[in-house]
Amino acid sequence: MIGAYLVIVSCFLVVLNFKMYTLGIETSCDETSCAVLKNYKVLSNVTISSLRQHKKYGGIIPEIATRAHLKNIDKVFNAALSEAKISLHRISVIAVTHKPGLIGSLVVGINFAKALSLALGKPLIGVNHLHAHLFAPFLNYPAKIKFPFLGLVVSGGHTEIYRVDDFNKMKIIGQTRDDACGEVFDKIGRSLGLGYPGGPIIDKLFDAKRKDEFKFKCGKIGLDLSFSGIKTAVIYKQIELEKKKLLDRKSKIGLISAFQATVVEAIVQTVVDASIKTGINRVVCGGGVIANSFLRARLSAQKERKIRLFAAPLTYSTDNAAMVAGIGFYLYNKGIKSNLSLKAEAS
Repeated sequence: MIGAYLVIVSCFLVVLNFKMYTLGIETSCDETSCAVLKNYKVLSNVTISSLRQHKKYGGIIPEIATRAHLKNIDKVFNAALSEAKISLHRISVIAVTHKPGLIGSLVVGINFAKALSLALGKPLIGVNHLHAHLFAPFLNYPAKIKFPFLGLVVSGGHTEIYRVDDFNKMKIIGQTRDDACGEVFDKIGRSLGLGYPGGPIIDKLFDAKRKDEFKFKCGKIGLDLSFSGIKTAVIYKQIELEKKKLLDRKSKIGLISAFQATVVEAIVQTVVDASIKTGINRVVCGGGVIANSFLRARLSAQKERKIRLFAAPLTYSTDNAAMVAGIGFYLYNKGIKSNLSLKAEAS
């Protein structure tokens, strides 16, 4: 009888999660980030990016990113604890990104997390940071989590659509077959001399009134997309305009406006198709490209099709440790844990 009572009390405490603090660690690419959550409430989320060091190369250099993580991991860790106003011994769970990402970068975060887990005797949770992007819209608002939903991740390295029956039951139902969406934005921006990263610059220069000035198409097979074709088409059109001495600021804006509109409409249509195919109208979005204003607007406009959109706040759209801590805490309460043999995985 006493044993049964203790089990009931333990389950009750787990459900209520009294003052449980989760430390999140994210080092998958160029952002070194640590966050502290009280249950699902974000108390701190400190990030240092090495992006400035990569700009002159037009892309992320793995060695530079790894060295930056080694330099900054202590700084963001201490700053996160300080901002959260808690001491290290009060941390209950340690969540860390272990895939996908740059191997060297991931190893820095994983080893830091393992050391803390071992020293503090606290559970370690390995997190897929693409799945974490889909948790970002629920940070501070866990009551909004209802399954199933469609998950859309659009970032520099990934473009994927998931059917999500739970955060440990996710299945890819559509994805890019070549370049990721954000990757193509960066390549077009670099080709047109707009700088790196290209996504934010293209979004800033985008003119909706000129989106039909040039005609482009994105490849699509079922719920899979292809962006390499439109990338090549835009660059060829750029070369053609250069040869005719017609490539000025005005024509550049016309090119990028047509490019962005075509890519966005392809993504939105694929989401609509996925909703029709699965019968699921809840769509959760995350990833750096979700910060794109035109994409957010077009996805939001699909409410006319009875699609309910849950998009990550701009604060949590790019890689960050708060989303890692949030999904880590969720998985911990599902009884999912990792051990010290946790490895970095590129994909």
